[in-house]
Amino acid sequence: MKAAVLNAYGQVPQYQDFPAPTPQNDNEILVRPKAASIKQLDIIKAAGKHYTNFDPLPAVMGMDGVAQLNDDVLVYANGVTGMMAEQAIIDKRTMLPLPDGLDIAVAASIPNTLSGSDGALTIQGKIKSGDVVLVNGATGATGTMAVQMAKYRGASFVIATGRNEATLAELRQHGADATINLQQDDELVKADLKQIYAQSPIDLVVDYLWGRPAELILSTFGELQLSVPVRYVSIGQMAGATITLPSQLLRSRNVTLVGSGIGSIPAPILHDYLQKTLPEIFDYAAAGHLYLQPKVASLNQVAQVWSKGQSVLEM
Repeated sequence: MKAAVLNAYGQVPQYQDFPAPTPQNDNEILVRPKAASIKQLDIIKAAGKHYTNFDPLPAVMGMDGVAQLNDDVLVYANGVTGMMAEQAIIDKRTMLPLPDGLDIAVAASIPNTLSGSDGALTIQGKIKSGDVVLVNGATGATGTMAVQMAKYRGASFVIATGRNEATLAELRQHGADATINLQQDDELVKADLKQIYAQSPIDLVVDYLWGRPAELILSTFGELQLSVPVRYVSIGQMAGATITLPSQLLRSRNVTLVGSGIGSIPAPILHDYLQKTLPEIFDYAAAGHLYLQPKVASLNQVAQVWSKGQSVLEM
């Protein structure tokens, strides 16, 4: 069979032949993958820069995706074997049928963006109805989902930051009540944040950027008299892996820092969350209520689109 195969850490997966997998027990079934998303986690793992890895190499990429069963029913499933392939093994106990009318590329992109957005908002962020939410780095696929899920969970006001003004303008049509362009000078970013905070004190931050944008937000909190406790959830590091954070800020302001990702959320909790929430959001998307525009490529284009991320491969 053909598959997207990682031969060595630091290399780009290649479209090549790979042995077809075989089910090992009664719960495993052979399926035909139809779509699988390239996640930032996939890219970092393939580069050998993540705290989880593949064992052994070479390995087929793709942790999850949309697959077709022998009776042509479409399901979402986690792969026992890699899903970026013409054939894969899934555990039939965890598969979820897709509702009619849901685009397979959208379906393949929802679980990753959902766990990194709504999962972070609900599990680590403990979002409450009426909260004011800041999404730092909202112009990527997961950030865009976070803006919409914050409103879905009852946020009274959502602030989106990013560097792409066109995407920020789109987000104002899909749940963002205010936007901050991070391409401005640092002091202008902080001034915008202070102005918004004066009218809508922030309860929760979900951050996909870290780096300098996180420093700006946290230092702004240090210059404000916070009227409500702030829960700050770090999800990604697109703007840098480290920040400078004076310890005095955490002692003088009611700011709690937590992380959301593999390792910070127990696997059973994340599994239960997805099993409960995915069908609900699949139906929500099938009804046309969710704004997602995944970039689609074919499996044989994996090497060309890999480093761009947030693409969906269709088999």
